[in-house]
Amino acid sequence: RIASLDNLMLQVGRRATVASVSALRPDLIVNATGSVPLLPPIEGLRENIDVEGGNVFSITNMIHHLDQFADATGKRIAVVGAGAVGLDVIEYFSARGASAVLIEMQDAPGRDLDIITKNAMLTMLDEHHVEQHMRTQLVAVTPTHFTVKNADGTFDIPFDYGFVCLGMRANTAGLTEIEQWARANNVKIMNIGDSLMARRIIDGVREGRNVLDTLEDMGALGNRESTKIPFLTY
Repeated sequence: RIASLDNLMLQVGRRATVASVSALRPDLIVNATGSVPLLPPIEGLRENIDVEGGNVFSITNMIHHLDQFADATGKRIAVVGAGAVGLDVIEYFSARGASAVLIEMQDAPGRDLDIITKNAMLTMLDEHHVEQHMRTQLVAVTPTHFTVKNADGTFDIPFDYGFVCLGMRANTAGLTEIEQWARANNVKIMNIGDSLMARRIIDGVREGRNVLDTLEDMGALGNRESTKIPFLTY
């Protein structure tokens, strides 16, 4: 699809800077740089997560190393965080023969999910006999185990692979400088999707559609083109 468009230029492997963006002489800048894992100040977390050759992963680094996890039979995995991402990790490994442990501060998994997805995930946890520790806080991370704390005390949960899924935060690296340049040069700029705030996919889709509204307001889209764009009502 990209190759068929003669009005689209794709640049990969480059970081957007004021110099590289201004060289394009844009009329509109859309920042959609997504989100990155949230890493709270927990003992050992930053020192051990996503280390080359290590066994503690964020969701982004897990995705980059899926080949490493193709055969998880007999492996013990521990996942901190029982939101949508953490449950996806549990489901992925449970289906591949791993023994899974789920750790969550709240009193139940899937609190941020819609009712249908939540019920499906709860069924998955039961079917795969996932060991669950609710109302349990992560207090330290080592290369081989998580140290956690709940009403019964502090204890260690060993793992072959550990995953920290404590949410995502907006990735706005370099955006402030580009915004300052845009304002100084009267160039419109939009920040959309998770780079505005980490949310659901549907929110990013909606804001992507809003870019077309902005282009129409700027007179960049003709009537013929704009009528071909479906209007999203959700």
